[in-house]
This record gives sequence, structure tokens and C-alpha cells, in this order.
Amino acid sequence: MDDVLITTTPSIEGYRITKYIGPIVIPTIGAANMMRDWIAGFTDLFGGKSKSYEGVYGKFLKQAVMTMMKQAKENGANAVVNMRIETTNLSSGKSVLSIFLYGTAVTIEKIKIKTDKDPEPGEVTDA
Repeated sequence: MDDVLITTTPSIEGYRITKYIGPIVIPTIGAANMMRDWIAGFTDLFGGKSKSYEGVYGKFLKQAVMTMMKQAKENGANAVVNMRIETTNLSSGKSVLSIFLYGTAVTIEKIKIKTDKDPEPGEVTDA
């Protein structure tokens, strides 16, 4: 899936969009577990980062990005522009979270930048 470029910007420097394919929306619902909720309670009480939650939700996000790349490629795209991420806590506890990724699937092509070494049309070179 390395050939699908995903960006949060509306355009990609050095490329031009040749076709807008349409929106890509990836919903992901994930849950940690009660033990992580219990440990995170200490983080809430004393402050700091919850590494157990970061790991779990990082995996959910990575899977969602991979799904977005796959879906874009299946629809003929080689890039997704304007990618956004939204999260929502779905439970009164801490462990059920929805993650939505969305963006616009497009096809792009690299823009050829003319250099001083490029011959002018009709110019004879010593090649």
C-alpha cells in the first residue's frame, strides 16, 4: 500500500490532481479493556500520559489508515487529500472509542519541472 499517498492538505506539492474519485470514509470502533481503564484511572488522578491507551488507540488508528489506503487503491486512487480524523468516546467509561478517518480519493501525477538543462522544443542537442 506504499503507493497511496495520504495528506491532510488539499493539494500535494510537486503533483497535480488529475481526477477526483470521491470521498473515502473509514469508521473504526475500538475498545481497550477494563484493566487499562483501571490503570488509566490513576493517570486521571495523578496526571500524565496513559501509555496503555496510547498503544491500543495507536493500533486502531494505524489499521484505519491502512484500510483507507486499501479502499482508495481499490477505487483507482493513488492518493487521498484533505484527510481528517475525528474521535468520539462512545461509552460512559473510558474504553470504547470511535475513530473516523475521511478524505478525498484522487489520482495524481508528478509535475515535470523544467530545468536549465532541458532542451527547448526543436532544439538540437549533442546527445
